[in-house]
Amino acid sequence: MTSVRLWTRDLHLYVGLFLSPFLLVFAVSTWVLNHPPAERKIPVPSPVESRTLTLADDAKVGSLAQARGILDQLQLTGEIDNVRHNTKAGRLVIPVSRPGELTTVEVDLKSSTATLSHQAEGMAAALVYLHKRPGPHLIQFRGNWIYMAIWGWLTDAVVYATVFVTATGLYLWWAYKSERTTGWVMLITGLLTVGGLVGAMVSA
Repeated sequence: MTSVRLWTRDLHLYVGLFLSPFLLVFAVSTWVLNHPPAERKIPVPSPVESRTLTLADDAKVGSLAQARGILDQLQLTGEIDNVRHNTKAGRLVIPVSRPGELTTVEVDLKSSTATLSHQAEGMAAALVYLHKRPGPHLIQFRGNWIYMAIWGWLTDAVVYATVFVTATGLYLWWAYKSERTTGWVMLITGLLTVGGLVGAMVSA
């Protein structure tokens, strides 16, 4: 029993240490979301660039494959958001996101030219971006940048690991009899706080 307790304690400790940087990012970004500046500084866009493209005839217009091929030509990397195809005007709009930066690529399909506009948003916006991403995994275009895909896998792992740390924490609390009284007080206080607030919001 003692060996199981020691093994659980060590694993609880090391998994908690692994989680700490992720939880810090989520904590700081949550604070930024809850306390935005009174006067939000509007990002200043960089000068617009215009470049010539070679558009593939076999790529479906507005598809992720076409968008990625265009970005490869422009030597631009990032997470591609929903591509907008204006059939009447013969134009594509490809938003490309990176933490703290947004690039909009507007493609004229008739002249095979691309216009790029960059917008830097700062560190606070970068943390908020990571907090909100990757979002639902099944949405089209989601997780198409390798780094965002890795971030998505890691944030999923953080959820599972947090559940594990919670479960092992409950086990360790119960295993150490000297901590049970204080543990009961904190556990019941937490349950009443969450349950009472959620119940109040549901019934309001």
